[in-house]
Amino acid sequence: MSTMPKRKWGMFSDRQFIRMLVSLTIPIVLQNLISLATQMMDTIMLGAVGQTQLSASSLANQPFFIFNLLIFGLASGSSILNAQYWGKGELEPIKVIISMVVKVAMAVGLLLTVLVLCFPETVMRIYTTDAEVIESGIAYLKIVGWSYLMFGISSTLLCTLRSVALVRIAVVNSVTGLFTNVFLNWVFIFGKLGAPAMGIRGAALATLIARSVELLLVLVYIFFIDQRLKLRPRDLFRFDSVLFKDYLKHGLPVACNEVLWSVGISIQTMILGRLGSDVVSASQIASVVNQFSTVIIFGVANASAVIVGNAIGEGNLPKAIERIRWFRWLAVAMGIFSAGVILLISGPVVSFYNVPAETKVLAMDMLKVLSVIVLFVATTGVGVVGLLRGGGDPRFALIIDLAALWLVAVPAGLLSAFVFHAPVLVVYALTKLDEPLKVLMLLWRMRNNDWITNVTR
Repeated sequence: MSTMPKRKWGMFSDRQFIRMLVSLTIPIVLQNLISLATQMMDTIMLGAVGQTQLSASSLANQPFFIFNLLIFGLASGSSILNAQYWGKGELEPIKVIISMVVKVAMAVGLLLTVLVLCFPETVMRIYTTDAEVIESGIAYLKIVGWSYLMFGISSTLLCTLRSVALVRIAVVNSVTGLFTNVFLNWVFIFGKLGAPAMGIRGAALATLIARSVELLLVLVYIFFIDQRLKLRPRDLFRFDSVLFKDYLKHGLPVACNEVLWSVGISIQTMILGRLGSDVVSASQIASVVNQFSTVIIFGVANASAVIVGNAIGEGNLPKAIERIRWFRWLAVAMGIFSAGVILLISGPVVSFYNVPAETKVLAMDMLKVLSVIVLFVATTGVGVVGLLRGGGDPRFALIIDLAALWLVAVPAGLLSAFVFHAPVLVVYALTKLDEPLKVLMLLWRMRNNDWITNVTR
């Protein structure tokens, strides 16, 4: 009996697959869109104050960027196990795994908080030599650093719940965070309702309060409202050495992947930061547009990890293989769609920002580069974040991400910027060279189905 579908687009006749895909993808996409809207409002409001403040907040948020991806990696690593245990119908291992991941997230959050509060100037000097940007960044870090622990707990809980199809709370949480953050930005940045005009410090304070509200909302939902997992506060003290070993084996590569990948991206930001504050601002604007265009890609990627993991946990390998094939075709279609979105919204979005004309032109040029790169990002995003991890092969996902980034894109960026002194746009394009290479490595890995693994006990 063949394990592959006979029709390329047979996915549309599988109602169960469509229901799962829609019910998982839409809430994740909405959550990501809302988070990006919050980020965009931050940059627009700070951009109204000045380009220095916009650049400072972008660079000062690099430690948080690394921390955010570490949390995502920790949670995604647990999702490899959780999705397959959920497919088997076993809840107790999921509760224990969530408890262990939250403990790790709290420890890392505390460590990062101490580092940025005690050494803010050192952090800023990693990314820029501009004295004004450094001074503004220090002021920002001294406030926003207190939010890392709260974000670590809430984000870990929300990410781990995706693996058992609990996604609506993430949307509610993001909406609450958006309105809280934007309103308080307006109050504290510009000095409204009797508050002093705090500028970049106001943006940091608004973020701190918003993340406190988000954490409270997540804890109330998980402990007092949710009836699927029925987690209780005492469950967060649970530990199991056998499951912890499983997590280290299958989940740790994902966490390492996200951390080392984020460090590589942060180095690329450092490269751009040393080329001038206008380059940082342009890349920040381009990044926001790019992330808006790829929300559906990573929504489907996260959904694919759960759907494929559930099928493997059920012991239904033919179903898993079939759905992997469908997701690979979806990735191609989403890449074309996302490229069109970038080209369509670039002009209107860039025009919102209160930055010099030269910065806007550079941002538009960067977005043209990204409209090509996103064709590859769609395949690598779904393949690495979704299929390899959900299919029980996080180690090769780690190899793909890090080999292309650290052996090719990062050296290319450093050499082009500081040795050959290439034009800014050439440097920017070379820092994205890892994506086409990852597609080639991914196609080689998925030439057969030997990589698919059941990781449950």
